[in-house]
Amino acid sequence: MGKIKKEVRIVYVFAVFFAALLVIAIILLVGSSHIDKTVTDMQNSTDKYIVEQNSINQMREVSDYLTTKCQSFVSTGEVSNAKAFFKEVNVDKNREASLEEVEKYGKDDSVYASLSEALKASNELTKTEFYAMRLAAEGYGLNDSEIRDISEDLTEVELTEEDAQLTDQQKRQNARRMVFDDNYNQKKTEIWNNVIDSTEKLMKTTREREVDYYNDARSRLIVQNCLMVVLLALAMFLFIITAQMIIIPLTKSAGYIRSNKKLPVRGAAEYTYLARAYNRMLEVTQKHHEMLSYEATHDEMTDLYNRKFFDMKHEELAGEETALIIVDIDHFKSINDTYGHEMGDKILKKVSGILASSFRSEDFVCRIGGDEFAVLMVQMHPGLRHVIEGKIAGVNKMLSSIEDGLPAVTLSIGSAFSVTEEGAQADTPEELFRKADKALYQAKEAGRNTYAFYEEGINS
Repeated sequence: MGKIKKEVRIVYVFAVFFAALLVIAIILLVGSSHIDKTVTDMQNSTDKYIVEQNSINQMREVSDYLTTKCQSFVSTGEVSNAKAFFKEVNVDKNREASLEEVEKYGKDDSVYASLSEALKASNELTKTEFYAMRLAAEGYGLNDSEIRDISEDLTEVELTEEDAQLTDQQKRQNARRMVFDDNYNQKKTEIWNNVIDSTEKLMKTTREREVDYYNDARSRLIVQNCLMVVLLALAMFLFIITAQMIIIPLTKSAGYIRSNKKLPVRGAAEYTYLARAYNRMLEVTQKHHEMLSYEATHDEMTDLYNRKFFDMKHEELAGEETALIIVDIDHFKSINDTYGHEMGDKILKKVSGILASSFRSEDFVCRIGGDEFAVLMVQMHPGLRHVIEGKIAGVNKMLSSIEDGLPAVTLSIGSAFSVTEEGAQADTPEELFRKADKALYQAKEAGRNTYAFYEEGINS
C-alpha cells in the first residue's frame, strides 16, 4: 500500500507540474508568436540593409573600377585595361546587378531612387570614357581590327572631324585630358554624391525600423521573462529529484555522442547499461571506419596513396603552386617476364619505399598504375626545380644499390609545374597531368633512365 501511495504522489506531482506547465506554455506560445514575428521583421530589415549596403558599395566600387581601367588605358595604351573596362560594361554589368538587388524591395524605396541616379550619372560618364578610349586607341596606333577586338562598342564611336585630324600624340593628350579634367571629376563627384545620399537614407530608415522593433520586442520579452520565472520555480522540484541520476548523465552524454567519444559509465543502472552498449558499438564502428577509410585511399601492395586519392588530391590542389612528377619503372614488363611477378612485386615495393622516404611529409606519393607512380609536391614553382632534381638524384642513388638481392632498376621521370616562371595562373589538373606525361614521354624517348621537365613545344 505504501508503494502505491508513493506512486500516486509522484503522479500527482507530475500532474500538477504539467498542468501548470500547460497553462504557462499556452501563454508563452501566444507571446512567442508575436516575438517571432518581430524577430522575422527584424531579420528581414537586416537582410534588406545588408543587400542595400552591398549594392551601394558595389555601385561605388564598380564605378571606380571603370574609371581606373579607362584612365589606365588612356595613359598607357595597355589593351587589357580596355578589355576589362568593356567586359564590366557589357558582360558583368555589376552596376545594373546592384540596382536590381535593391529593386526587389520596390522602386519606391529611397535607396533605389538614389542608386538609380548614381547609375544614370555613371552611364553618362561612360559616354565620355568611350570617346576618350576611342581617341586614345587611335593615338596609340591601334587599327580597326585591334579596336574591334577590344569591343564592338568602341568601333561605333565616331570622332569629330577636328579630333580625327589630330596627330597621334595630340589624340593621346586630348584623351588623357578628357578623363582627368575638372569636368570629368565633377561627374565623378555627382556619382559619389548619389552613393553617399543612398548610404545616408539607408542608415536613417534602418535606425527607425530597429527602434520600433526593439521597443516592441522589449515589452513582450518582459512578460515572457516573468512567465519564465514562474515556470522555473515549478520545474525546480522535478529537477532536484531527477538531476543526479538522469538529467546530468544524459546532458553530458549528448556532448560525448556528438564528439564520437565513449560515454562515462555512471548514473542510473539503466543509463550505465546503455552507456556500456553504446561504448562497445562505438569502438567497433570506429575501427571499421578507420579500416575502410585507409583501404579506400591506399594501394594494398605498396601502402602508397592510390589513384582514387591522387585524383581527389589533384583536384583539391587546383589553383595552387604545385609540381607533378610522374615516375615509370623502365622495362618493368621485361622484369616480370624474366624474374617472375613475385620479383616484380618486390621491386614495386622497393621503389615505393624509396619514393615515400625521399619526399617531404606534406607531399603526396601515389601509385596510379601498375608500375607508374605520381608525386604531388605542394608549394613548388619553377624556381625550385633544383629541389626536384636533388630528390631524383637521391632516388636514383638508392635504386642503384643491389645489396638487397633485387635486380637494379632505373626510372623514367617527367615533371611539370602548375605555374610558369613568370607566375602565370596555375594549370588545371588535367593540363598539368598532360604536361607531366609529355615530359615523361620525352624522358623515354631520350633512352630512359633519365628525367625531363615540361617545356613549351615538346612532343607537339
